[in-house]
Amino acid sequence: MRAAPQATDSDTLRDGVAASAQGTDAAARAAAGFAEPSRLRSRDIFRLVPRAWPFIRPYKRHLLYLCLGMIPALPGGLFAIYLARVFFDAVGHGHPLTPGEAWMLQLPMSAGRQEILYRACVISVLVVLFFVPYGLTLFGYAVWILQRASNLFRVNLYARLQELSLRFHSEENIGDAIFRMFQDSAAIPQVINGLVIQPLRWLPFATANLVWLVLFDYRMAALAAALVPANFLLAWAFSGPMRVGFRAERETAALATTRIEETLASIRAVKAFGREASESALYAHDNWRAFLAARRARMTFVLYNVCAQALCGLAYVGALYFGAEQVLQGGYVGAMRAGASLGLFQGALAVFDTMTVRTRRLTELWGSLQDVGVAMARVFEILARMPEERLESGSLLPSAPRRSLAFERVSFGYDGRPSVLSDVSFEARVGEITTLAGPSGSGKTTLIALVMRFFDPLAGRVTLDGRDLREFDLAAWRGMVAVALQESPLFTASLRDNITYGRAGALPEQIDRAVARAGLADFVRSLPSGLDTTLGEKGAKLSAGQAQRIGLARAFLRDAPILLLDEPTSALESATEDFVMRGIRQWLEEKPSERMVLLVTHRRGTAAHSDRLYRIEAGGVARDDRNAFEPLRT
Repeated sequence: MRAAPQATDSDTLRDGVAASAQGTDAAARAAAGFAEPSRLRSRDIFRLVPRAWPFIRPYKRHLLYLCLGMIPALPGGLFAIYLARVFFDAVGHGHPLTPGEAWMLQLPMSAGRQEILYRACVISVLVVLFFVPYGLTLFGYAVWILQRASNLFRVNLYARLQELSLRFHSEENIGDAIFRMFQDSAAIPQVINGLVIQPLRWLPFATANLVWLVLFDYRMAALAAALVPANFLLAWAFSGPMRVGFRAERETAALATTRIEETLASIRAVKAFGREASESALYAHDNWRAFLAARRARMTFVLYNVCAQALCGLAYVGALYFGAEQVLQGGYVGAMRAGASLGLFQGALAVFDTMTVRTRRLTELWGSLQDVGVAMARVFEILARMPEERLESGSLLPSAPRRSLAFERVSFGYDGRPSVLSDVSFEARVGEITTLAGPSGSGKTTLIALVMRFFDPLAGRVTLDGRDLREFDLAAWRGMVAVALQESPLFTASLRDNITYGRAGALPEQIDRAVARAGLADFVRSLPSGLDTTLGEKGAKLSAGQAQRIGLARAFLRDAPILLLDEPTSALESATEDFVMRGIRQWLEEKPSERMVLLVTHRRGTAAHSDRLYRIEAGGVARDDRNAFEPLRT
């Protein structure tokens, strides 16, 4: 059911409207020049940041706040070292407090062990009570930023996909496109998190922890610093195999999705020919291939994580050795020349462990980013495959037609050659029903597409009152036209929503008049909820004739001065055909000086209602009369 957004989604809706208003240029810029999925390299992963920047930029202020919010947590490593020394040395062994520890506990350096223990526990509880909700707040803030940026990205992609031409959509695999736009585009939060938020979090914490280790233990600091490039060398070694695996996983999953989309879209044919079992077998094969590809990709990722954790484990063993050796030897360590003790060893080890855990998480993110890079490359690939035709929008605003809509020596072909229409000229006048009659495949629907400017002629021009349609603003021109197609596209919504699709604010009496003219009044009265009856998935519950008349009612209700009808009666019996054609005549005669009808058909009964008749065949158009129409093939 197509429903309006809820009030609670106002921020999301506002972001989406803003994205559409910007013309989705950001999505186009993001796609330009990015590597194909099969040629993706490690350096291309970093190129995702500038590609994602148009969607991050609206929230850059929030990213700055997020970074500033991390500052209070930076002394955490120093606090851990001091606290470990307090518990192990001052409380456990009775050592006196250092000046720093005394200041932290707000006790004299000579305080007793019991008092020190009590104060250390109280301060630890207070720190936990502050930093746990504080950390959760920062986490929620980061999630909020990711959700908003993700929404902006998806709305841009969806708007961009709608801007692409009909040729693009006719050539693109719909199931694969849905997978790319829904599944692959979901990777944008991981781009922002893995390449922006997490590095911004990791860098200050890693720097702070290295500083604390340098202050208290040189060798642990050196080992922690060496672990960083070692992890990234490991990540670099596994990057290529992981990308290959993730690409295969997504491509096979997209093929399985395509199988689902095609089967369900043609479910009537599947059932009619008894192909349920064979279609299930084909899907099982596709799904098994997707499973195997996913398993290979995930096993490579698991092996990478095992190696990364083994590397961190070895480093931890080294830190244990160096720290324990310092305790055994005694003396002073680090830039602060602190006494080597069990407490200092435990505190430094805790800081070392925190840093290695953060580094390991960052390298795990790098592994995930190989999958993310493949996903985003697939999204950019579909956006970068621009169609050959690029429709230019003029600047003039069209006015209501006064004389005619004319084709002047128009040639057109979908392959770049005039293979469909060749040197076509004819005129549709205001106040008349102009009919183009011809057999299937003669180019009738192409003529309608040229008037709608879904395509532009290869030669010649289409004019309104002498002006080339290309001079008009594209959106304003299409607002002058209402169209009813042979196969009217219907939405999973109510009958009212489908009829008012082109004119959402129509009054009830206007809707009723359009319904009556399209011959739908009896049908509407027979429905349990009238106009508010839900049609079902793409109008699957309707007959072809009912769907056709709903499309015609939608065109009537739009009330545009130019009415284009593509085989409007092809699925109707003779009596209904005559009724519908009389409704078209009534619509025209309401404002005969401002309206015109251009109709294409192969039926004699429909053509008989026209004022001006042309015959189209073999790519050419000629003026016809009533007698000459008789031998037309139907």
